[in-house]
Amino acid sequence: MKQLSIQLKVVFISIFLLTSCTENFEEINVDSNKFTDASPEQLFAGSVLNTLNLVGGTLNDQLYNNYASYYGGKGGQFPRFFYLESSLDSYWNTFYIDILKNNQLIIDNYADDIDYKNRVLIAKIWRSYVFSILVSTFGPVPFQDAINGMSNPKYDTEEFIYESILEDLKEASDSIVIDGDTLSQDPIFDGNLDKWIKFSNTLRLKIALRISDAFPNLAQSHGADVMSEEGSLLTSNADNIALKWEANAENWSYNYNRYVFLQPSEDVLPYVNFHFLLNLKTYQDPRLFEIVEPSSNPIIVRDRVYASGSTSELIYVEYELPYFGRPLGGNNIIQAWGLNGDANPLSGIETRRFCRPNADVFMSKDMKYYISTFAELNFLKAEAKLKGWGGDESAEQYYYKGIDASFEQYGVSGVEEYKSQHGIQWGTASAGDRGLFNLVSSGISSDPLDKIVRQRWLSSFNQGHDMWCLQKRTRLLPIIDHFNPDGATGLDYAPIPERMIYPVIIEGATNDTNLQEAISTLTEPVSPSFPSGNSLYSRLQINKQYDPIDWPRYGDPSFTIDFLTNFYGDSEDDLINAGVNYIKL
Repeated sequence: MKQLSIQLKVVFISIFLLTSCTENFEEINVDSNKFTDASPEQLFAGSVLNTLNLVGGTLNDQLYNNYASYYGGKGGQFPRFFYLESSLDSYWNTFYIDILKNNQLIIDNYADDIDYKNRVLIAKIWRSYVFSILVSTFGPVPFQDAINGMSNPKYDTEEFIYESILEDLKEASDSIVIDGDTLSQDPIFDGNLDKWIKFSNTLRLKIALRISDAFPNLAQSHGADVMSEEGSLLTSNADNIALKWEANAENWSYNYNRYVFLQPSEDVLPYVNFHFLLNLKTYQDPRLFEIVEPSSNPIIVRDRVYASGSTSELIYVEYELPYFGRPLGGNNIIQAWGLNGDANPLSGIETRRFCRPNADVFMSKDMKYYISTFAELNFLKAEAKLKGWGGDESAEQYYYKGIDASFEQYGVSGVEEYKSQHGIQWGTASAGDRGLFNLVSSGISSDPLDKIVRQRWLSSFNQGHDMWCLQKRTRLLPIIDHFNPDGATGLDYAPIPERMIYPVIIEGATNDTNLQEAISTLTEPVSPSFPSGNSLYSRLQINKQYDPIDWPRYGDPSFTIDFLTNFYGDSEDDLINAGVNYIKL
């Protein structure tokens, strides 16, 4: 691996990131021969820019949204649970050179200058955020030697890295001086130091919960400390932490450039995951219409509903249904089930007819990528309360505040009706709707953690990395394995990966001794049938131990149409109120 001290030849850095409070972009010219003399603003802009493009763009699209079951049936090796070694080399290089090197130069060049105290602390917050993604994606990675600019850096353990970044976050939140120096061109918070403190503490709570099973003492120490000062966390949707692309061609979002401007083949377009949409449909969640783009070629549904004004007379109706998600593995089924593929209600449906993410929100030129939201924070606080980490309100109150915040964020009404439903209402359970193969449902138990995890998932669409980590830690999301994984896996069906493999080309050539030592620590596969070592299925310490499902022998597989029926409600009046054109049969 190339160490962080390598001189980069950068001719131009463009600041084009912001949150909701910032609307202006700046361009800064940098003398490539004096890059190490660049200002903190110039260095930080490059670091944040590359983070947005990699984490919020490429990785979110190729890995994270697929592993979080936000996307369904997307083509390509990564979305089909394998990998491209050349791409991994590129990602690794971007993390360590384009992101962390720029950022580390702020710390190295200005740490001893009191006039730059806050800016150095901001750089440490960003470094902690980036390493929190690296370590939860790959496992042990170069940390201490890398930030010290050493050649052939050793790989530090998960625990050491988490302990280090949590301490850096605590130092930053405790030491930032509100009336002190700030970034004159802050691409994230427009110079608002209070928001940097809130970001630091919110990230610290998120990481503490992520590691709470693997390193409980470390997690509780930081989690309880954050929960004792709730005023230092996000306090409303106005505090939501988002990066944003720009509407000019140089700074288009990854999604717009890849899926709108370039117009790729239908197979590689992102479609909304079947089970994610099923959970929105089951509880008539109005957020669905803000998250999901209706199909331009809907399917025709035959449904049985109560006649208008009646609670006993059932009639058959036919109408167009423009909202249906794509299964993760397409229409593939496991041969051992012995099902007739022609009976599949999605059989013959052209790929282009499945629903895609809302174009105005998730495919626009200047779309946002959220790092943390007030809704998510309340679900974090609800779980922290369950763990006994403190908090001024009950877990139930935080849970409901999270739902309220999510509805407000999406600008939809009907939150009270939504919260009153069985399964959504605290202390209640619901059977839900069955999935396509009758093996997974959208039912929610009365277990508080099940509710918190489900709502955090539903409220955080496109935050793929966080939700992948949430699933690996809890195993509570109602999702299925990939029934059409990449052929290179050698598997008929594949669970979501436990990690991403190390880039063996670049690391094997430049840092092989330390790479092999790190691989030797990855000794516990998620199941004896999977390889250990540098494998997709070597379990990280933060991942909950579980037994992968033996799908050929699991449950009673059959095709179901729960996902098609009663989408708008169970009565003719519901169809009328929804403005649906239907035919009585």
